[in-house]
Amino acid sequence: MQADPQVDAPLIVASLSILLILASSLVLWIRHIQKPESIIEQDPGTPAWPVGWVNFGIFVCAMIIFVYVAQVAASLLFFEAPAEGEGTTELTPWLAVLAVLCLQLPMLAVFYGARRFYPGLYASRLNNTKLPIFTSFKKALRLFLMLLPGVWIAAMLWAKVLSGLEGFGLIEDLEQQDLVTLFQGGGDPIAIGLLVFAAVILAPIVEELIFRGCLYRFLKSQTTVFPAQIASGILFSMIHWNLLSFLPLVLVGIFLARIYEKTGSILVAIWFHAFFNAFSLSMLFITNLSDVIPY
Repeated sequence: MQADPQVDAPLIVASLSILLILASSLVLWIRHIQKPESIIEQDPGTPAWPVGWVNFGIFVCAMIIFVYVAQVAASLLFFEAPAEGEGTTELTPWLAVLAVLCLQLPMLAVFYGARRFYPGLYASRLNNTKLPIFTSFKKALRLFLMLLPGVWIAAMLWAKVLSGLEGFGLIEDLEQQDLVTLFQGGGDPIAIGLLVFAAVILAPIVEELIFRGCLYRFLKSQTTVFPAQIASGILFSMIHWNLLSFLPLVLVGIFLARIYEKTGSILVAIWFHAFFNAFSLSMLFITNLSDVIPY
């Protein structure tokens, strides 16, 4: 049966986008090999955060408590407990919006509050380099185009490993992240728009401040740079709580820590994170318009 070109058009757009990124990555890597300073002109490093295990533990516990309180308050205010035998509440786009806000905003509040009210402990310098927004944007875009194919390769290899483990019965059926499933299923456009805003703007800011600006700098103060990058990448992936995306997100977390270290600016890592989330959502949207499964 001949395929309908209208149905296949989104998949063609997705394929062309991937080819364009691969070509851009190749060109940038060639330029980087010929002239390394064309990508990152300096290596200022990032300031370590020698706050100590006790104070860092207080900081983490405060975030956990604030997130828990926000989630409990939201549950009591906006949702009724399911009746006996009805099972758990189905995840909807609006429920996902509330869940994201109850996770991201309390963490941001603790980060701001700790730096505002306890500056002697928590208000250490985040950057060794002050970069204008547009300069950090350009650096992050180049690095994103260079490194994204590496994430794709890791994702494909990890999928093969998981498929083999599933074939041996060592793991059960693999599922996408809940937010990915929601984006694929559609729903209220306003709620979906808020989720896109949270994924592309809010999450990169909050997660970079917490995982790179706090966690990575603390680990760097306790060990050397490379182990700190690996550990922060693993913890960054674990918080997303999805086996299918575990290894690719570990690599993304390591890349983000290395970008932060190499540029000395948290802004570059935030932009990179935003590009990654925006591209991932764009590919979900494009391929969701096609009836052809791209993998």
